[in-house]
Amino acid sequence: MGLAFPSGLDSRLTGARPVEVAGAIWRRRLILALLVATAGAAGLALSHLLAPPPRAEPELVRLLRAMVLIKGLFALGAAALLWWRLGRPIAPALAARYGTAVGLCAAALGWLWGLHLLLLGSLAFYGGLAGLLLAARRDPLLLAWRPAGRVDRGA
Repeated sequence: MGLAFPSGLDSRLTGARPVEVAGAIWRRRLILALLVATAGAAGLALSHLLAPPPRAEPELVRLLRAMVLIKGLFALGAAALLWWRLGRPIAPALAARYGTAVGLCAAALGWLWGLHLLLLGSLAFYGGLAGLLLAARRDPLLLAWRPAGRVDRGA
């Protein structure tokens, strides 16, 4: 059973040869990987440029960085979902929304790793996750998917 995609989702890929489709998929995925790496590095560099290194006990630093790593696992899960999603037809605007949200999460993780202004970094991280959820609410592929046995009770 396949999913039908609404017309106009990615008109450049409809009717294209499989090699062209695969090239577009990997190009989008490469852009995602570069975006995440660049945003994380920029967040870390910016946090070190704007604020002096905080003085804290080594145990507290280890605890806070462990918490950042846990948040990183959440962001990794979101990026993996986006990696999968970029392998299917997607509107460029929707891909940009997803990419912006994941980039914000990555930049926030870099910021949080520097242990500067933790409230600002946390707000940016959770703002990125909220942006992912808002983008997913407009995603026709995710809206068309329903678990087996689920009944739509009307609109």
